[in-house]
Amino acid sequence: MVGLGRIRPPKGRQYYRSGPNLPAFLTVQSLKPFIGEDLFAMADQIEFRTKQGVKAFGYAPNFLPKVCDVFARAQHAGVLKATQHDIANRAQIIAKQLARSCTKRLIDEATSYQEIRETQTQQNTYRREE
Repeated sequence: MVGLGRIRPPKGRQYYRSGPNLPAFLTVQSLKPFIGEDLFAMADQIEFRTKQGVKAFGYAPNFLPKVCDVFARAQHAGVLKATQHDIANRAQIIAKQLARSCTKRLIDEATSYQEIRETQTQQNTYRREE
């Protein structure tokens, strides 16, 4: 959630195993009407280890786009508090970039261009090594 400007949970809030584990910034009352059951279902944190071996927690891959959608709909409805506008702006940027990269991947897959790009990358790497 670093991309949304949320670096760590508030003091005293840690990972817990019972019930939905929504990040603190999504528990604001004004956002509740925009949070669907699908977001609750994927809100359980996933435990993993960083490259340094430190225990960390993350979310399912589709969680971030859903969070971006929550903020977009709340912003459109005009219910965001002043402190939430920065998060909404960041969410909008992330959503646009996700849409662009997804569109690019879909086009590459449909046209088989990804295979050509991989071959070109390998050739360029080989040429640099010469």
